[in-house]
Amino acid sequence: MPRPPTKAQAIGNAMAARIVEGELEPGAWLPSERELARAYGADRSTVRRALRMLADQGLVQLRHGSGAQVRTARKVRRAAADITRQVGAWRGFHVSAQQDGRRPFTRTTVAEVEAGERLASRLDVPAGTRVLERARVQGVEGEPPVQTATTWVILEIVERIPVLRQVDTGPGGLYSRLEEAGHRITFEESVTCRLPRADEQETLEIAPDQPVLTLWRRAYDQDDRVVEVTHRVVVGDRHELVYRFGSGA
Repeated sequence: MPRPPTKAQAIGNAMAARIVEGELEPGAWLPSERELARAYGADRSTVRRALRMLADQGLVQLRHGSGAQVRTARKVRRAAADITRQVGAWRGFHVSAQQDGRRPFTRTTVAEVEAGERLASRLDVPAGTRVLERARVQGVEGEPPVQTATTWVILEIVERIPVLRQVDTGPGGLYSRLEEAGHRITFEESVTCRLPRADEQETLEIAPDQPVLTLWRRAYDQDDRVVEVTHRVVVGDRHELVYRFGSGA
């Protein structure tokens, strides 16, 4: 059985929830160590460990002699539908970040890989099939990364659109190239939450107990065939995902 969280972890998790939910806004000061110790029935050394955990997660800044202050970095407010339209030269993360007044960045690597069983089932191909992998780390300038986004494309599509092997696939990226090739794309996305793996902690600059959202997106063409799969790992407190519904949306 997993061990229950320590007292310091429990306090840190409770304070983190208040920050992530917006109860404690950017720039706000947390209660003093003495007040937190009284509120949670803990000694001040335990409270200090909890505050250090929050600082390690990037949620607060510890200011000697003043206390702990919620970091002022804003979340990227991202529209879930930002991949469905091209704005200028961009789709997806860059569109939402720019509309929020931020300067986004993307670091991309491209390789050909074999699809394992899990990925193959999502792509609807046999395990071991060679596919093109486009791995990206994305964020806004001056701040830690917001997400990783890894895309796999079946090679039949890549052979017809060879620019997909390039780091820069041109204005609008992969989805614009698919549309130009005559594909009418429909998207399906699922969202879950978990703790990050060790490699994700290093890439995204987060602590082991800092939750991440994991999103799997499948792109279907007009024949209901899967042509592409994307897996995103998003730092929960650096990102707000907005869905808009209704006939007028």
